[in-house]
Amino acid sequence: MPDDRVDVAIVGGGPAGLALAHSLKMRKVVVRVVTPPATWHATYGVWRDDVEECELGAPLDTLARGVWSQVRVVGRREHRLRRRYLVFDNERLRRSLADGIDVIVDTASSAEHDLDGTTLRMASGGSLRAKLVVDATGNGVLLAHRAGLGRRSNGHGVARHGEGAQTAYGLVLGNSHHVEPDVFTLMDWRPAGGNAAAPATFFYGARFTDGSTLVEETSLYAQPPHNIEDLRKRLALRLGADFTDTARAVERVHIPMGRSLPARTTRVVGFGAAAGYVHPVTGYSVAGSLRAAPRVASAIDTALRRGEHGAGLSQTAWAAVWPEPLLRTRAWHEAGLAALMRLPSHVIGEFFDEFFSLRTELWAGYLRIDTPPEHVRAAMLGLFARADWSLRLRLASAPGGLLRALAAR
Repeated sequence: MPDDRVDVAIVGGGPAGLALAHSLKMRKVVVRVVTPPATWHATYGVWRDDVEECELGAPLDTLARGVWSQVRVVGRREHRLRRRYLVFDNERLRRSLADGIDVIVDTASSAEHDLDGTTLRMASGGSLRAKLVVDATGNGVLLAHRAGLGRRSNGHGVARHGEGAQTAYGLVLGNSHHVEPDVFTLMDWRPAGGNAAAPATFFYGARFTDGSTLVEETSLYAQPPHNIEDLRKRLALRLGADFTDTARAVERVHIPMGRSLPARTTRVVGFGAAAGYVHPVTGYSVAGSLRAAPRVASAIDTALRRGEHGAGLSQTAWAAVWPEPLLRTRAWHEAGLAALMRLPSHVIGEFFDEFFSLRTELWAGYLRIDTPPEHVRAAMLGLFARADWSLRLRLASAPGGLLRALAAR
């Protein structure tokens, strides 16, 4: 049985936790992952060039379920984006990231700190001693522990109001005529059933190389979250029938959003969605976690070699999870979300028409959580400059929205 003392214990065996474990192992840091048995059911889609330099353990395209050279977006008009999009094969990605990683199949129930390190207590009664503990559970189980291991805060020790979620209802079908072959439909904002007055949702879908087809109705961030059963009805309207009973698989997606970042002073360090890596506008997090893993692993490795321990080691890790410039990027993203949420449903398609008409480097940068803040600001200002006066007034009137960007010029 492996020694019960390690450099880093990672709680959570999803893409974020295993990516960080893989990058730490590459740097010869002794790492162990604690996770209950779990299957990755979600669809992990990414822009290929966002992850092609990541440390994945295998060539990127060997981990793909499908790759598309053309992406389709429909607002009020159609856009064909010449940028490659990739959907991971979840099991291949999991095997590649987990290769050679020590995994304890258990549930971490608490963490006890002393000056030098942390002892994880398991639901099974076992324990694990580590110099550093990372919470990569997605929902931040240890960061929210009642014993004060961490909390999400608005600066006053309480969760802020406005927490909502992105929701989606998806089906995996056999070879279907409902999507265009060889094109990934990222967003189609035309209203399901032609009801332009209903809250805006969009269609997302593609055909994979094995002949199966993903079709999905998605809501961006909403508070309260958009009802998944309503999304099911909207998808049926788009398809002409409800294919749930004959689908190969059903996806019911609920991504919590609108949360404050976790307090970055805790001994348990967050990573991935648990650290707030969910993009405030899009809900994407996997690509950001895959890109961040080498940065955070390198900082932890360097700190361990310097002999850092206890609270000092945790603070070094937190500084790598959220470098100061990326906190400013996060603020700009939240300003963009505030502006987008002010728009009535019938204007959302126009907003995305203007967004995807920007230069590719601008809209692509905005969609990453780790883009320098000045680049995100440039994208927001570029969109404002393109918009007609009606859309400009709506964007500028949002609290904390694009008017702040203009004032900062």
